[in-house]
Amino acid sequence: MYKKVFISHAKEDYKTAEKIYDFLEKNDFSPWLDKKKIKLGSNWDYEIKKGLKESDFVILLLSSTSVKKRGYIQKEFKYALEYSESKLIDDIYILPILIDDCEVPDHLSQFQWIKMNEVNIQEKILESLNYQKDKYLEETSPEIIDINDYSIYSVDLKINFKNDIDYECNLPLFHTNQIFDADFVNTFIKSTVLNHISEIRKWAIEDKDYFDRRDMEFNLNISHSIRTLNEKNLSLYIVFDSFFGGAHPSTSIETLNFAFNPERLLKLRDVIDYNNLSEFLLEQIEKYGDEEQKESLPQYVEYLDSENLNFVFDENQIEIDFINILPRVIMVLGNLIIPRK
Repeated sequence: MYKKVFISHAKEDYKTAEKIYDFLEKNDFSPWLDKKKIKLGSNWDYEIKKGLKESDFVILLLSSTSVKKRGYIQKEFKYALEYSESKLIDDIYILPILIDDCEVPDHLSQFQWIKMNEVNIQEKILESLNYQKDKYLEETSPEIIDINDYSIYSVDLKINFKNDIDYECNLPLFHTNQIFDADFVNTFIKSTVLNHISEIRKWAIEDKDYFDRRDMEFNLNISHSIRTLNEKNLSLYIVFDSFFGGAHPSTSIETLNFAFNPERLLKLRDVIDYNNLSEFLLEQIEKYGDEEQKESLPQYVEYLDSENLNFVFDENQIEIDFINILPRVIMVLGNLIIPRK
């Protein structure tokens, strides 16, 4: 709900449009791009009008080509303006993006635009889309909000030092619905990420000279992957990829598993029966691991307990993750898949 984004562009600017399409799709929006959506033999004029009319947002790619080009691109601009008249004055609907140093047409100058080469352009696009999407959802009855209508949000890193950090944070923010208590779930997701960020903030304060080094390029990417989301359960990964110096980047994960009605966190024992965790894991490695996992994983079982064990599940399988305790050279072996049966 409120995820449809029409991307209007001149055919000469298709590569830029495709990059935005891929980014939006990755971030749980439903972008519309002519070459991606119009099927062979379809009436393209009808399909474009339909795509525009049904979209919740319109991204207008403005370039020296598109603003001066006569033809259908101008129709798209006019259609977008026409549909914007049904929105509230403070709604975000048209998002103009300048690909080059073109002049913004007078009829579009009322909308705040951004240049494609600005820092964190993708995050700024996402911020505007999520802001308006959340606004729509707040005005929507919980009875018609689907549990998959979550937004993507970011936690501010709030670290100021001379050396810039390449930072991206992509987390699900669930909205009020009839299936589960969204505030309960969101609190745990935020807490998990804030605990991680808090450690980085403390490190940055305690070792400011290191973080101010000009010869280092730091990065931190926080992302998520939802394995299960239905009326009974939510199971998801939160992945932390970072590089703050050293021989190689670092990857760690946290998993969160919930049951609903009432909302509660799940441990592995709540999902599958076993007596002794170490014995259970050794047995499953022998049964379901590949040859490399059978050789490597048993020596790390002793470092896992019910509190630090990461896992996700769906109706068919459980995935137990050893990533946090493995050396990076064998991290690829860290995912053990066990059939639920």
